[in-house]
Amino acid sequence: MKQQTLKLGTRKSLLAIAQSSWVAREVERLNPGVRVELVGIETKGDVILDKPLSQIEGKEFFTAELDHALLNREVDFTVHSMKDLALDRPNPIVLAAVPKRELQHDVILFHESVIERLKQNLPIRIGTSSPRRLTLIPGFLKSALPRFGSGQEPKLHFVEIRGNVNTRLSRVHEPEGSERKLDGVVLAFAGLERLTLDEAGSRELFRLLENTRKMVLPLKPCPSAPAQGALAIESRSDTPDVLTCLKPLHHEETLKGVKAERAILQEWGGGCHQKLGASALTSGVLFIQGQKPSGEWVNETRGAPLPEATPFVKIEASDVFDFKSEPLGLTDASELRAANLVFIAHSRAHEFLTDPGIVHSDSKKRIWVSGTKSWFKLAAKGVWIEGSLDGQGFEAFAPFRGKNLLRIPEDQLLFLSHRESPENPGAKLVGTYSHEYRGVPEAFLKSESIYWSSSLPFLALWSKLGPEIFLKKKHACGPGRTAQVVREKLASIGLSPTVLSME
Repeated sequence: MKQQTLKLGTRKSLLAIAQSSWVAREVERLNPGVRVELVGIETKGDVILDKPLSQIEGKEFFTAELDHALLNREVDFTVHSMKDLALDRPNPIVLAAVPKRELQHDVILFHESVIERLKQNLPIRIGTSSPRRLTLIPGFLKSALPRFGSGQEPKLHFVEIRGNVNTRLSRVHEPEGSERKLDGVVLAFAGLERLTLDEAGSRELFRLLENTRKMVLPLKPCPSAPAQGALAIESRSDTPDVLTCLKPLHHEETLKGVKAERAILQEWGGGCHQKLGASALTSGVLFIQGQKPSGEWVNETRGAPLPEATPFVKIEASDVFDFKSEPLGLTDASELRAANLVFIAHSRAHEFLTDPGIVHSDSKKRIWVSGTKSWFKLAAKGVWIEGSLDGQGFEAFAPFRGKNLLRIPEDQLLFLSHRESPENPGAKLVGTYSHEYRGVPEAFLKSESIYWSSSLPFLALWSKLGPEIFLKKKHACGPGRTAQVVREKLASIGLSPTVLSME
């Protein structure tokens, strides 16, 4: 078979080369006989590094020069971070493929000395140049960073920075007292993960990750830039052979999600200067938060409409049960002390620990939680949280487990919950409390619309009262295992719950 060489236009940054190299390898793997040659192209956004993007005149800071090369047939296709693309693209440039999306979260990389600075209530300097991040992250961090001693709110100071990933991340390693010293830097998880797939990029990244702590930001309070984590592969409409080679890389589910997010930009306007984020989950739920160009604040969840306007009354485990402490056995206590990674299903599981210092920030354990409610409670007690699942249930942890950036060991994850919790694949249950049935909550009897925050109160009342009373009500519930249990039971009486997050 005659070998065909395709030229791929890419920015010259370490990250751009890493992600374009991955695309090149995939094109070659999926098209035997095709060889891809990278062509490095410098863009305005790569050259002007002394100003925030919001202060640079014009637009398409990272794409104009690549578009020029593509339109002038200097390259056959280009690769972009899709969040950098304008909504309207010049003819005859076409979207050839959108590969499967990487995680769209932001992540803050802190130097480990941040713990001592928080204890002393010293200012925490965090670098980012994104108006969206500057709008959303400060409020979240005030509750998400651990508090010590007096419990005072952390003193946050945000610094506008530009540059490549390695340039920005290197600033957390500057010596104390340096004007360039930062305590943390906000970056896109996707970019860091893609660097791990490149030999040179991975070596440099993990060198810079030494002596740092991660904080993966949840999507509901801190939604990402529309299309963050997705790549856009573009070519020309008059090159059918090239389009055919690129088509196998396309992932339709990713395109569906990023279209929903970019539709928000179309609806409200904005681009690199916008102060709002939009993140679509695989469940179809879309989180939107920030400021419209008009200055109006928006906080919306779309994609999971309620059956009607009637408010749902939330039924939690505490409405149905009393809780009994279950002291840890010697084995569980020993394993919890030794574990690198702990998932805390509910803040209550931590509260019932006889020795809560086992998962304190000083232990350097990596702690994940189900949602921000637990996050904030634990942070107020001095616990460093690495990330959460936006209230989606433990199943939503699976995409994080295989990431090179996080390096999550498969055999060391402990699941801290109640004794009745079912086992989760790849995690060992450590129960710190149990439930004792108290009775039927009055709110359940009086309300026509019920939101089930977990499956335990649902199953208890189903068992005690029988299905007939459930027929008279409308039901909603959280995602994950809760949805699975509630959906299965209600299906037996011809009902179906609305699945949404009311965290």
